[in-house]
Amino acid sequence: MDETTRKATNDTRRKYQRAEPTNDPERTRSDILHAAEIQFARHGYAGTTVDSIAAKSRRSKRMIYYYFASKAKLYVAVLEHAYGRMRRAEVDINLEEDDPRQSLKNLVDFCFEFHSAHPNHVKLVMGENLNDAKYLGASSLVPELHRPIIQRIERLLRRGYETEIFRQSITPVEVHMTISALCFFNVSNRATFSAVFDIDMQSPAARRERKRQILLSILGRLDANLAGFQPEYA
Repeated sequence: MDETTRKATNDTRRKYQRAEPTNDPERTRSDILHAAEIQFARHGYAGTTVDSIAAKSRRSKRMIYYYFASKAKLYVAVLEHAYGRMRRAEVDINLEEDDPRQSLKNLVDFCFEFHSAHPNHVKLVMGENLNDAKYLGASSLVPELHRPIIQRIERLLRRGYETEIFRQSITPVEVHMTISALCFFNVSNRATFSAVFDIDMQSPAARRERKRQILLSILGRLDANLAGFQPEYA
């Protein structure tokens, strides 16, 4: 066996080699979820097999079925994990600034950076929209995960109305939807938009300006008083 053939054989063996047995159920479950997220994001639900997840996670199919029962239930668990990761990270956003405009700025900054840092999250959401949310609809957890951020945005808006900084009514769900959509676009459509207009959407300058435009769109919808407020991102 020549060196090239030997290397290819060893690479194949490593690819399908199972991980060492572990008595850590949380680690096993986490490894499976991580591998499944990569596969579902890359290939969609229909294009992903349990075999491919087993190979990626270095866990047996039997182990996957033991923890998740079926491919469909694993997929729902991946969606719940992805949304939960975002919702947990949102806890650290300061939405209690004395100036509610600054709170909105913080929210835009977080949303934009989170989507940029988690392109697989964007791909998962895109894939599940192609499924018409068939699997997400089976989750009772995801709607509950979203309640805290909507409640926090509602309090933010209330402060803006009480201080008359915001002069037009808008629901917290609308705020959440608009910010999410505009930040999402910068990842979901980055390749096509960059190719069509020959721009680098990932440059620091482009990212700063995009966040500023998203914030100004929300403030404009609120007919916000911008006196003394400089919506610039570092």
